[in-house]
Parts: sequence; structure tokens; C-alpha cells
Amino acid sequence: MTGYAVVDSGTTTTRLRLWQDGAVRWSGSVAAGARDTAITGHNLAIREAVAGLLARVADETGVRPSVVICSGMITSNLGLHEVPHLAAPVDADQLAAGIVRVPVDGVGEVSFIPGIKTRPGDLSLGTLGDGDVLRGEETEVTGLRAHLGLTAPATFLHFGSHHKAVDVDGDGRITGSRTAITGELLAAVSEHTILRSSVVPLADLPLDLAAAHAGALATSSHGLGRALFLVRVGEQIAAIERERMTSYLIGALAALDVPLLPPPSARATIVLYGHGVFPEVLAALLAREGYDDVVRIDGDTSDRAAVKGAVTLYERARAVRP
Repeated sequence: MTGYAVVDSGTTTTRLRLWQDGAVRWSGSVAAGARDTAITGHNLAIREAVAGLLARVADETGVRPSVVICSGMITSNLGLHEVPHLAAPVDADQLAAGIVRVPVDGVGEVSFIPGIKTRPGDLSLGTLGDGDVLRGEETEVTGLRAHLGLTAPATFLHFGSHHKAVDVDGDGRITGSRTAITGELLAAVSEHTILRSSVVPLADLPLDLAAAHAGALATSSHGLGRALFLVRVGEQIAAIERERMTSYLIGALAALDVPLLPPPSARATIVLYGHGVFPEVLAALLAREGYDDVVRIDGDTSDRAAVKGAVTLYERARAVRP
């Protein structure tokens, strides 16, 4: 076997990882994604990104992957090939059965893993909160559940541009999800509003969890809009260091994610995973809220689990329809 090329393409980035002999042997990414398709009206940027990454992995490792597996926004109408969402609840066998294999110009045959939609009946303006969609997290949850050996109900909270809570029952079925654009809000507020002068870049930020908790309380007490402006009040009037006010800002936004989760009384395992500053902050907030079964997975481990999940689903599909 020459290995699998596992592609995860989202809004702005396309990543490829070479899976061989049970491990990730190579990883690369290109700044191209669904946003490019939305702007240009065609998916050339994504096709070139995948083709370029396949050429790179061959040049740098000498391995030409025998299979290309794609998940994420690359399976949407803004990706390489649109695969309809499956309706929750969905188990691993159904996900595997929903994989679509099609040829893509410049790339070859590609296997696309479907996303999942949460739609309990007809939705109206008053019930939109009951609906949701996901693409890509299905592979992450499949891999993480196996990695952790979970057999009881759990909620997985993914951190990225969008923060997404995914419920999984004791049989391993994804029963629903809830999404917030918390990551995008952090980028927008810290880079494109008046608060830019009151905060510091997130790279290597020493998190102040006390300040983050104060920010979360401000959102609960005053609403998000007021809590965000208090970042400027803290920096300008109270003369609090910008580093501390940056943690305050993160906490104010992190408070938006707590309602995505089941209450502590549900006794479900909460799995926090992904990169960035939010996992540590959410873990601290949830501890204060009375959650006692919270597991944090570092970004590298969750990335490997996502690749393993994609490969597992593909191999299940090939077992029933070679």
C-alpha cells in the first residue's frame, strides 16, 4: 500500500496529510478554500491546492498516495464536489455508505465524506436554534471517540473559525450539533474594530485565566456588546495591561460557547479539542460551572485522530463496496 492522502479543506485553508502504516508521515497546507470559490465563482484555487499538495508529498517523500480522501467544506457546493448532508442521527456505517467517489480534473479519483445536518422537523424563525450543519467534524469525532475509547454519550467541542458542539450517543451515532462563529468573532473584533489598539496578538499570549473569567462574567452580566467595549475601558481608563485585557476579551467570547453544551446535570463527557487559546479558557470556565467530566485534547492529537477517522470511514466503505 502506498498510503492515503487525507485532505481537509475549509473556508480558507486546504491541508493534506499522508497516512501510511498507521501514522501521519507528512503534512502540508495551502491558503485556499471555500472562500476563494465564493469570490471567484469557480473552484480552481482548491483544485490547484490539492494537486499541488499531492505533487509536494510525492517530491518530498517519494510516496504517491493510492487514495485521496476529502472532508470538510471541500464536499460542499463551494468545494470540489458537493455531497448532500446526511440527516442526524448518523452512525459510522451510514457515513461510510455515504462516501462518494468521483474523478476530479487534475487530481484523479477522490473519495468525499459527507457532512451531517441537524434538522428535527420543519424549521421556522422561532426554531432555527434546533438546526445545524457540519462538514469535517464527522471524521474528527470518529477518530477521537476511538482514541479515547469512549462508549458512553459525549459532546465534542471543536475549536476553529467556528466552534461546534457535536453530540454522540452511547452507540456512537452523531445525534446533532450546534455551531457558533466564536473564532471568526475573535479575529474580526481584535483585528477590525477599535479594540485592536487595546489588545495584543494571540501568538505566545500568556493566558490570564482570572481575566478571562472576568470577561465571561461581563458577557453574562452586561451582554456581549458591552463586554467587548469594556476591553477598551479596561485598557484606557483602568490602565490594565493589554495582555490581561486580551485574556478578558477571549473570556467574553468564550462565554458564548457554554450554552452550546449540555448542562452539567446531563453527566455527559465533554471533549474539548482543537488549536488556539479557547480550549484552556473553556476548560477553566466549565470547571467553575460545575462540569466534572471534561477532557482536553491537544491540537496535534486531534489532527491525527481526524486523519485516522477519515481512513477508518473509507476502509469501512471499501469493505462493503470495493
